[in-house]
Amino acid sequence: MFKKRIMVLFIFTVFSLAVFASPVQVWSPQSIEWNKIIQELTDTYFTPATKIPVQVQSIPWSGFEQKYLLAAASGDVPEVGITGSLGPADLGIRGATVDLSKYGKEYQALRSQMYPGLMRSFEFMGTNFGLPMQMVIYPMVYRADVLQELGLNVPKTWNDLYTILPKLQANKKNFYTAFAFKEGQAEVVYADVSMFIWQHGGDWYTPDRKRSGLDSPQAIKGFTEFAELFTKRGIPKAAESFMGFKQGELPLMLTSMWQYANIETAAPELKGKWGLALVPGTKQADGSINHAAYIGGMTFALFKDAKRVDDGFLWLKWFLSPDIQGQMAQRVAKEVVGSIFIPANINAINAMQIPAEHIKVVLEQAKASIAPAYALAPESVTQRFINFAAYEAAVEGKDPAAAIKKAARDMTSELEKKQKEYARYISKLQK
Repeated sequence: MFKKRIMVLFIFTVFSLAVFASPVQVWSPQSIEWNKIIQELTDTYFTPATKIPVQVQSIPWSGFEQKYLLAAASGDVPEVGITGSLGPADLGIRGATVDLSKYGKEYQALRSQMYPGLMRSFEFMGTNFGLPMQMVIYPMVYRADVLQELGLNVPKTWNDLYTILPKLQANKKNFYTAFAFKEGQAEVVYADVSMFIWQHGGDWYTPDRKRSGLDSPQAIKGFTEFAELFTKRGIPKAAESFMGFKQGELPLMLTSMWQYANIETAAPELKGKWGLALVPGTKQADGSINHAAYIGGMTFALFKDAKRVDDGFLWLKWFLSPDIQGQMAQRVAKEVVGSIFIPANINAINAMQIPAEHIKVVLEQAKASIAPAYALAPESVTQRFINFAAYEAAVEGKDPAAAIKKAARDMTSELEKKQKEYARYISKLQK
């Protein structure tokens, strides 16, 4: 009996040591350069302070969402997975990722340091399955020298833009949206469309997220304004935006912050000749201006079946702290040419190595921007419906209201199917 107890104790001890010795796994589809920085920061600051080893493992960008689904099905999961905006909730309703609300005040403290619009993607029926790793926003860049030469001001509203467009176009210049319909970018035109829908008070879904909201009067009005940029106002459907901006042909354009970094590094001759501004907004009934635009970025999910879930959350808290987010921003700017890291933590944005006036715009645009809500339908499917409607209305010239109403019908049909398919998962969330 005594020998049996000794053997049981020995096995338990060996097992415990094996679990403790195994590092916290962080799977990341980010670039090798980014992952190297994350690992070095972890090895320098986190592990010495906590004695918790962490391994940042690169996974292929192509098909990373499917890799997480297969890992969840097999139980061979990391503690932390870096995924897309709606990935944590999509995995969470299947029971694969942790509802971070269970960490109570610690989670709320982290959440309070993020912009509310950025957090919409992680919430579903009172659960909160993710946290943002960083932010991707889409402000406006402008050529100050070109506008000054033409005697024009930076537009604050779409009506301001419409007023100056004729003079721009008379001088063989134009405005451009962030994506439009250029090959290789047209699949992201939903971001351009969403900006108009949100500024007019519409949304992708109804508040209960059971039906599409794209057929609401507000969404139809916003979508129609988007389409008419191309059909009535002469905005190019496709353009070489970087070269157009560099050469002054597109002195006003919406852009991602990745393009911002490209302008900084690849167009040094423009130093002092260009600036960053909020996207044109829509004036509201109370006189305020709604500058809502799309916001997204890569996100963190914590997997339920991992060996060291709580240690994974400790690492998340550490990585999302203002100090580490700030260091990440500075090192990416310094070590990865043409790349930019915008901290998800509001209190770290001032650490970015960009002009103070640009930091102010980043803060204001991030505060005004909105991420899509999670509503069971795969993100790629919803985006495809919006993209197809945009192509029909803006490129083929079909009636915008008819195009977006068709997208709404298709989306609602998809949501109804998913509500039936996920019924058993949803019932667990409601308990």
